[in-house]
Amino acid sequence: MRLSRAGVLAAIVVAAVAAAVLGSRYGYLTGLEELELLTLDYRQRVFADQLRAASDDNLIVLVLFDSTAVRAWPYLSPFPRPVLAGLIRSVSAAGARTIGLDVYLEQTYERLNAMDGGDDLLRDAIRAAGNVVLVAPTEPTDQGSRMVLPDPFFGDVASGVGAADLPTPFETLRDGLLAVRTEGGLEPSWPLALYAHAQGLDAGAILREAENQGFIDIAGLPRSIGRLPRSWTNGSGGGQTAHPFTIRFVGPPSRPGEAEDRAFPAFSASLVSTVAMFSPEYFRDKIVLMGTGFHDSDKFRTPFYDVPRSDTGELHGWTYGVEVHANALQNLLDRQYIRPAGNAIVWIMLLVLAGLTAGIVFWRGAVWGAGAAVIGALGSSALAFQQFGSSFLWLPIVAPMVVIVAAYLGSTAYVSIVEGRDKRFIKSAFGKFVSPSVVDEIAADPAKLQLGGQARTITILFSDLAGFTSLSEDLEAEAVIVLLNDYLSEMTQLVLDEEGCLDKYIGDAVMAFWNAPKAAPDHADRALRCAIMMQRRLTELNARWKAADPEARELRVRIGINTGEVVVGNVGGKDRFDYSAIGDSVNLGARLEPANKDYGTLVMTSEYTLDAATPENYRLRELDFMTVVGQRKPVKVYEVLELADGLLEPAKEEALLHYASGMSAYKNRDWELAEQYFKAAVEADPEDGPSKVYLDRARHWVADPPPVDWDFIVHRTKK
Repeated sequence: MRLSRAGVLAAIVVAAVAAAVLGSRYGYLTGLEELELLTLDYRQRVFADQLRAASDDNLIVLVLFDSTAVRAWPYLSPFPRPVLAGLIRSVSAAGARTIGLDVYLEQTYERLNAMDGGDDLLRDAIRAAGNVVLVAPTEPTDQGSRMVLPDPFFGDVASGVGAADLPTPFETLRDGLLAVRTEGGLEPSWPLALYAHAQGLDAGAILREAENQGFIDIAGLPRSIGRLPRSWTNGSGGGQTAHPFTIRFVGPPSRPGEAEDRAFPAFSASLVSTVAMFSPEYFRDKIVLMGTGFHDSDKFRTPFYDVPRSDTGELHGWTYGVEVHANALQNLLDRQYIRPAGNAIVWIMLLVLAGLTAGIVFWRGAVWGAGAAVIGALGSSALAFQQFGSSFLWLPIVAPMVVIVAAYLGSTAYVSIVEGRDKRFIKSAFGKFVSPSVVDEIAADPAKLQLGGQARTITILFSDLAGFTSLSEDLEAEAVIVLLNDYLSEMTQLVLDEEGCLDKYIGDAVMAFWNAPKAAPDHADRALRCAIMMQRRLTELNARWKAADPEARELRVRIGINTGEVVVGNVGGKDRFDYSAIGDSVNLGARLEPANKDYGTLVMTSEYTLDAATPENYRLRELDFMTVVGQRKPVKVYEVLELADGLLEPAKEEALLHYASGMSAYKNRDWELAEQYFKAAVEADPEDGPSKVYLDRARHWVADPPPVDWDFIVHRTKK
C-alpha cells in the first residue's frame, strides 16, 4: 500500500533526525565530531572578552619555568629542587593562599641531595608553606588504574595531591578532568584538589560523598557535568577511568611579561623572588601554579592556538599544561562551565528544522525548500552563538546542518521522483564515489558498490612524516604543497609497486594495506619491504631537496605495521562511501606509528606481522612487550632496520651487538649487566633510541628493582 504524502514526509523527517543523531554519536568516524568541536573553538574565540569578564578577579597566578629561567639553572633533569624550594618560599612569604607545583616528585636523588641539599630544602619549603598541592600521574593496572603518588618524603608534608593527567588529543586539547577512578576509589584531579584547598574544603570527602550520591557536588557545578559514569557507581567495573569536562578557556595562553590578551598573570620563575619581595600583592591570597613553560612534551594546542595577538598579529601558539589546569581550575572558581545541551533540547531542535525544511519542499518545491534550508541553517547557528555568549550553553551547529541537508535531499529526491523528473538527474546528484584502487574489483563485481564488507586478514601500514607540521609553519604555502606532493607521489608509487591498496592520505600521513581487495598471500612481506623502501626513498629525497636548497630540513618518516583480521569493504553512508578497513588490528597499526617516538625508531611492527612474514628476510630487533591505548592484550613489537642483506652504519652495527646482549641480561633480570651493555650501545651510537630507553630502565631497576612477578609489560597511555 502506497504511503500518504504526510506519511512519507514523516518518514523523511525521522530518517533525517536519525542520520544527524547517529552521525553525531559516531562523529569520530565521520569527522562530524571534530567539525562540531571546531565550531566550539570558534565560539570561544568570538566570546573571548565575555570569557575573561567572567574570570575578572585574577585569583590565579602562573609561575612559568621559561627559557629565561632555565638558562640560569645548573641542570634541567630533574628540575633543580633548590630552585623549586626557593620559589615556594618566596610566594609563601608573599602570602599565597594555595601553591600548586606541577612537577612530579616521583623520587629523591641521594647524590644530588648530597651536593646541593635540594631534596631536603624542597621538603622543608613544602612543609613550611603548609599549602602546597602536588601532582601525580595515573597508570593502568590489571585491576584498573592507580595514582602513582609522589615520594612520601615530599607527599607526607604536602597539603594535597591531584591527578595531573590530561586527555591526549589528536590535535586540539579541549577537556580537563574532575576526578579519576583508581583501585582505591575516586581521586581528585589536580584542579579539583587545588580548588578544594583554596576554598577550605576536603577533596577526599567531596569524592567519597560523590561515590554515594552518584555526582560531584560542589557549588555551581551543573549536575550534568558532575554526574559520575554509571560504571563508577553500580559496581559494574570497566569503562572509562577519568571523568572529563569541556574547559571554558579564559583566553589565549599567558606569557611572562605580557599583558595583552593574556588569560592569567604570569611571571618567569627567574623574577619571582624579586617580585615577591618588592610587590607581594601579586601573590597575596592568590592560587599560584608553578609549571614548565618550555617543555615540548607539555604543550598543547587549545582553541586559541592559531588566534592572532591584538598587538603584533602573531599567532598565540601553544598552551603549556600548567595553564590548561589553570583554565580548568578557573571554571571551578567562577562556577561557569560550558554546558552541552541536553538530548531533549537537541532532538526537538532537529525535529523542527527537519520538519520545516522537508515540509516546505513538499508543499512549495525545491527552490522554496532551499531557501528554508538556508534560513534554518543560519537561524540555528545564530541561536547557538547567542546561547553560548549569554550562558555558555553548547548548542550543536553541525547536527542541525546535517539534519537540514538530509531532510532537504530526502524530500527533494522524493518529490522529484513522484513528479516524474528524470531519474538520471537523481543519479548524478547522488552518484557513488569509490577510490581508484578498487576500480578493477568493482568492474568485475558491481555488487562491491553496496555498503558493507567482509572479514579478512590483511597487513596495514601507517606512516607519518615527522616534523612536517613545524616545517610547514616555516615554509610558504606553495613550497609546502610542492614538497608534500613530491613526497606523497614517491611513497604512493612504492605502495603500488608492492601491489598494495592506498586507503587514504591524512595530511602527510599515509594509510595502506595488503591482501584486499586483491589477494596477496605474502601481504606481510610486501608491507615490510614497502616500509624499508620508504625509508630508502626518503633518504634519496632528502639528498635531492638538500642539493636544491642547502637550508632544507631533513625529514623522517615513522611507520607502524600490523597484521590481523579486519572488516574490509565500502565504509560510509548510502550516498557516499569509500573502500577501507576497520577493526582492532587497524587501531593497533595506527598506535604503533606514533609509538616510534618513544623509542627513537622509524619502523615498528607487531609480532603478528612477523608471524605472517618471513622474518629471516629482514634485520630486526625486539623493542618491547606493550599494550596500547584501547587494547588490553599485550603485543611484542620489533624495529625493522633493513633487508637481511642491508648494511648499516658501523656505529649502529656495534650498538646492535651491545643491545642484543643487554636485552638478554635484561630478560634475565640482571639489571646491572644490562645497564653496562646498554651504556656501551649508547656510547657506540649516541643516537640509538632503543638503547637509551633501556639504559634508563636498567638504571631505574638497579635503584628500585621490580617485583619478582613483574611481567615486563609496558602500558602505553597515549595514542
